[in-house]
Amino acid sequence: MNTVQRMKLLSYSRKEWLIMVIVMPPIALVINYFVFGPRYFTDAKLFLAGSLPTLSILILVYILCGMIAGILLNRFPKYSQTFKRIGISLLAYVLVMVAAMTLIFRGYDYIGYMGYEFDANNYAWSLVVGITSNLLATSFNEGAAFYERWRAMVDEADNLKKENLQSQLEGLKGQVNPHFLFNSLNSLSSLITDEPDKAEKFLDEMSKVYRYMLRNNEDGLTTLEAEMEFIRSYFHMLKTRYGDALEMEERIEPRFMHYLLPPLTLQMLVENAVKHNMLLKDSPLHIMVITSNSGKLVVSNNLQRKTRNVASNKIGLGNIAKKYQLMKQEEVAIHDDGKEFAVAVPLIQP
Repeated sequence: MNTVQRMKLLSYSRKEWLIMVIVMPPIALVINYFVFGPRYFTDAKLFLAGSLPTLSILILVYILCGMIAGILLNRFPKYSQTFKRIGISLLAYVLVMVAAMTLIFRGYDYIGYMGYEFDANNYAWSLVVGITSNLLATSFNEGAAFYERWRAMVDEADNLKKENLQSQLEGLKGQVNPHFLFNSLNSLSSLITDEPDKAEKFLDEMSKVYRYMLRNNEDGLTTLEAEMEFIRSYFHMLKTRYGDALEMEERIEPRFMHYLLPPLTLQMLVENAVKHNMLLKDSPLHIMVITSNSGKLVVSNNLQRKTRNVASNKIGLGNIAKKYQLMKQEEVAIHDDGKEFAVAVPLIQP
């Protein structure tokens, strides 16, 4: 166990301290009543002298149970392991409480503390009260922890939805901006005159691009197969405009086609490559889309950086990385060796 993990075991949230302050003092009063009897509430000296050590022992019990909870949470972190973790923790809490009650009753009897003599009946009742109270405190903690995890999941889902909507908006804005629209319509116009068959194909691919973007506007994930169909339509539009200055190669293993990824991930990566590199007929920009054996989608291109700075809001790559972070997936990996730029995004197994 490293230093950070030990610190986590010894740290408590405000909620956990509040539970301790609310639950432990009343339990100490009840336990001391079983130890010393009615005189505990009539003798001020006995009340003060008896409360402090008993309360201290119970606070140590609470802290020890908190450490056990932390250890078991690290050992069984998955939601499917919740009942197993709670079962083991309850057994451990009961054993800790039995040890604490035995220490109080036998310890006070052994040293003759405040004239106490061991009473088996009161000892048994204190065990019932202690164990019940411990289980009650555990229920409070587990309930509060469950609520916090649920709230975190809801917040993450909301954030992921916002990121998805942001990416869809940015992608849509990129396609309907006047410059892109002018070039697309200009390409379509020239094709209609010279090559009507190609014009029909171009228009068909253009409609597929917009239909995909609108259909996936609120979807959190899409299949790699659907994403590849979309990127082929998108690339067809780019190819019509740039011709031999742009190339794309696919090396996708069929077994990964049903894997999942956020919609428009490929569009952002291809657009990023086109935006920041020169496209020349004698030196084309070559984009490669492949899948790795480790289950990642890698989009790479040869670097032909434009001599002038290109305005960039850096939303594309950041948006993709943020989505994977919110989905608790592996990080997006970026490689730049000066000759090739590559981005590897994890494919999510359905």
